[in-house]
Amino acid sequence: MGSYEELRTKAAADGGLHIMTMGVLRDIEGAGRLGSRVLGTISDKLRSHGMGHIPKELPDNQDSPVRIYLLGTPIADTVDAVHNPSLKGDAILRGAGDSEARAQLQQIRQIVGA
Repeated sequence: MGSYEELRTKAAADGGLHIMTMGVLRDIEGAGRLGSRVLGTISDKLRSHGMGHIPKELPDNQDSPVRIYLLGTPIADTVDAVHNPSLKGDAILRGAGDSEARAQLQQIRQIVGA
């Protein structure tokens, strides 16, 4: 995978959530090290390409796994509801009532540590 566009395509093919290491993100960015400036740039570029990431703060270890998700999807809404509690977010979380949605919600809660 060599570009943010290819990463977005891969995330879409994986149902809106793709798992990868920070080393792959570093390589996509073309950076040598994962310093704070590079981490900020990666986060900004993901967002500009319609993607978010878990954890909320990208790790600086190239072997650390990260989850890349597509913005504007139910996954993104759920992640936002967990990270930013609100009445609207509460409704989203409560609406996750069927068994498939509950399983996805549980998985996201485990990923974000909530």
